[in-house]
Amino acid sequence: MKKRFNRIVLHAFIGVILLGVGFTIGQYYLRGVYERQIEQSYRRALSEFATHFQELSLEVSKARVAVSEKQKGLIGSRLRRLIYAAQSNLGELPLGELQLERISHLLGETYEQSYAYVKGDIDQLELENMHKQYDYINHELQELLINKQREFPWVSWHEYLSAKVFIPGVMQSLVLIDNEVEDFKVPKKSGEIIGETITKEQALEIARNFSELQDLVFQVTNESKGVVPTFTVEAKDEEQRVLVEISQKGGMVLWMVSTLDVTESRLSLNEMTEKAVRFLQNKGFPVLHLTDVQVLQNRSTLTFVPERAGILRYGESIKLQVSAFDGRILGFWGTPYHVAQSRSLLMEEDIEDVNWDVHERIHQGAIVLDQRLATILDEQNEEILVTRLGIKYGEEYYLVYLNTQNGEEEKIVRVNSPEFFNLAFEF
Repeated sequence: MKKRFNRIVLHAFIGVILLGVGFTIGQYYLRGVYERQIEQSYRRALSEFATHFQELSLEVSKARVAVSEKQKGLIGSRLRRLIYAAQSNLGELPLGELQLERISHLLGETYEQSYAYVKGDIDQLELENMHKQYDYINHELQELLINKQREFPWVSWHEYLSAKVFIPGVMQSLVLIDNEVEDFKVPKKSGEIIGETITKEQALEIARNFSELQDLVFQVTNESKGVVPTFTVEAKDEEQRVLVEISQKGGMVLWMVSTLDVTESRLSLNEMTEKAVRFLQNKGFPVLHLTDVQVLQNRSTLTFVPERAGILRYGESIKLQVSAFDGRILGFWGTPYHVAQSRSLLMEEDIEDVNWDVHERIHQGAIVLDQRLATILDEQNEEILVTRLGIKYGEEYYLVYLNTQNGEEEKIVRVNSPEFFNLAFEF
């Protein structure tokens, strides 16, 4: 009887072990499948992005010599198709919240100009300038792909394009390419960064103080002479690699990213918000409104906008990325905010009286809980004045942006809570 019992116990123990081994193998297999899918997705997006830019460069080149309406029409339609594809590829790359502003702006402007080109309303000088930009980007992208394949032939694409390798490698290269692209057409009211020119030594000190990583050794790794001249400052240790982009005029931190791996989430959304607010407070920022929060891979990205002259300025946003593990600041993006400080302000007293009824412009049954003036950027990257409505429909909350001139709906955003209607932090 005792022997039989021992056999049953032994068999059960072996069964548990086999079950555990099987589960572990299954998880390992599933993880491998997932990593291969990510690897293929990133690899395809980056390769396609470079391919589409190569084709765009060829189409713009042909646009310079085309004469017939038929050829111009074909070139215009191909340009729009390729631009849409390139924009989709950019969205698929793990760039985080860092925007390749000049490349994105060039794509958007080319899309709009493609219609003018077909009608014959674009001059040769603009075409030549456009061709120069696409030719430069195409050349640099092809060199980037070739060089990276030579540098890391043994590294899997999943690791190569992960946070640890992608951010300081491919992303920095893309940012450097973007920095050297001249604006094809400078957006209206874009502004500039003004102030005294800083030295490299001052840039290092600014990076140390802003990142609050005094123990790391920072060094200047690049000096850009683009529309906004910058210093790229870098530091690393066993845990992370940190990149900080600083304007040469005024010494403003435009963006900062850290490759710190965050494997666990311990903080609540309110706790992460408190960390972000305290960081901005220490940096001397003015009244800011929290307008959006996104949590992904144990990182929380919070978007703040300032209020100036009684108007919320959505085109002057500041974004922070906070670790959900310990509240460390892993990312900062403030270029729109800093650039906007030099341009003239639209004041409340400059606004013409609205000749339409707010309640006639919203869905029947929606309840208006908040109403504010704001400026946002439209599809052409132009700043427009809107009436921002915080509404409740059913059990859900939305922000609706109505053009102050004609009452047209410019934008609708769903939010999780009415807190986003008027959640302001005064520093």
